[in-house]
Amino acid sequence: MKQISDIKVASSDEDRERIFRFRYDVYVIEMGKSPVEADHQKKIIRDELDEDAHLLYAENEGQIVGTVRLNCRSKKKFPDVWEQRYDIEKFAPSFGDHISMTSRMMVAKDYRGSSVPAALVGAVYSAGREMGSKFDFCNCAPSLLEFYEQIGFRRFTDGFMDEDNGYHVPLVMLVRDTQYLRQVRSPLYRVARNFEHEPETGVWFQETFPSHAGIANSRSRNTEEFWKQLSDQLAAPPTECIPLFESLSNEEVSGFLRTGTVLSLQPGDRIIRQGDVGDEMYIILSGVAEAVSRKEEQEHSLAIMSKGQIFGEVAFISTAVRSADVNALTEMQVLIISKGFLTRAMRKQPEISAKVLFNLSLILAQRLRDRTDSWVEAMTS
Repeated sequence: MKQISDIKVASSDEDRERIFRFRYDVYVIEMGKSPVEADHQKKIIRDELDEDAHLLYAENEGQIVGTVRLNCRSKKKFPDVWEQRYDIEKFAPSFGDHISMTSRMMVAKDYRGSSVPAALVGAVYSAGREMGSKFDFCNCAPSLLEFYEQIGFRRFTDGFMDEDNGYHVPLVMLVRDTQYLRQVRSPLYRVARNFEHEPETGVWFQETFPSHAGIANSRSRNTEEFWKQLSDQLAAPPTECIPLFESLSNEEVSGFLRTGTVLSLQPGDRIIRQGDVGDEMYIILSGVAEAVSRKEEQEHSLAIMSKGQIFGEVAFISTAVRSADVNALTEMQVLIISKGFLTRAMRKQPEISAKVLFNLSLILAQRLRDRTDSWVEAMTS
């Protein structure tokens, strides 16, 4: 496993240009994305936040292998789109000069299982504290929620559809709430304990966002608690109402899931967008969603889905892009199953994982039969 611990600050125009090229290599060349800020002629990705940003990077043998960006609002207000997405107006009256934003974190493919991500996170946290930050904002795809919540970020508002990256979840870290970092067993606690703990921000957050005041981090919740949460939301044990877990015992499913990430959605949220790349599927715990196909500016309803059903499974098991939109019709709760989650489960619980994958194959086969029957009926009617 490749290990890099030395994180550097971009101190020259040359360093910054190398970071911009690295972003392009990861986003465009590797991931196949085409963000609006990409300059395909120069092969760089740069945006207005870079003007006043603190850019950090990891390097190995002269090559950048990871980078992250930090912006402090004390220098310049964030662009309007980010002020709105992060509800900055709720924070600014009391903490306007102590707000930061972390973004553009990316790691080279060969280093994603190394020490690089943790080193970048630790470095940007220390930089934020030194710059006076009390609240640090970021956002992530649903599949990365577990990672960011383990670091110490918290959910506090509704998700949004990013033009380049699809559905994303806004997050905030109470930078100086050292006690919370200790409670969630954040790797940042080892750094945070060297700074002064300020409980005032935690009290303010609980009063301002009471529905998000609890600890969502899965590492701080035992298996029994999570099983009870799922059973309460489903009004039955998951084995009784989720086809993905058919023929498995409560103990097997509980052991397979152990802890997981539950995402809340609002009516109108587009959790999956046709044409996007994704590596997670979702199990509906409550609420109703609709799958919609878009072609030549026309929309076609494919399915209405409710409690116990899954969606996003095709892109989950293949490299194909999302074949349809999935929109929340009501308030929803969904359980996120990412490829990383399944990979870990296959390594630690191969027999149970095999049963889950077998059930997934049955679900896919049934959906294929249903679509074939619908096509035949349409052709013969």
